[in-house]
Amino acid sequence: MNPSRCLSLFLTISLIFNSHAIIPKSNSNLYKNVCKDAGKDNQRCLKLLSPNPKITSAKDYLTLSKLFLEMAIEKATKGQDYLKTLIKEFPSSHAIKNCATSDYDGLVMSFRSSLGELVVDPISANYDARVAGDGPQACDRELANEKIVNPSVSKMNNEMTFLSDVAYLATNYLRK
Repeated sequence: MNPSRCLSLFLTISLIFNSHAIIPKSNSNLYKNVCKDAGKDNQRCLKLLSPNPKITSAKDYLTLSKLFLEMAIEKATKGQDYLKTLIKEFPSSHAIKNCATSDYDGLVMSFRSSLGELVVDPISANYDARVAGDGPQACDRELANEKIVNPSVSKMNNEMTFLSDVAYLATNYLRK
């Protein structure tokens, strides 16, 4: 076999191997890593995040955190709107009024602050994501003090606290 034919055969074989080589893909399952960090709430986290194709296809933790915080702000704002409708039903309840205003104002503002700090100050973004859950927890305590039992508000507060937990886990990757 002449040298040019050997070289041609070698190049052909090399191209075949290279075309079948495993090309590392960017990890589009970052949300699963975040959910693993949720421990016993792993399945709950997956159920929350997996329906959102933008979140499940995020290629980096910054994008994942941004998308998640945007979703959390939307859900928290809807929750606050719901609480504001309850003020009309329970006008004498200080707890409902505090939940709808200061507690959920704090929730929404913390998520927004976290979103705004993702790039410039990931440590503060992470902290704000964590403290966002303080508002719904305070709401639960205030309702309990007034002996108000409202399963839909309790469930919503639990969900908002969970959003804060997951936001904290996601933004924690930005600190690494």
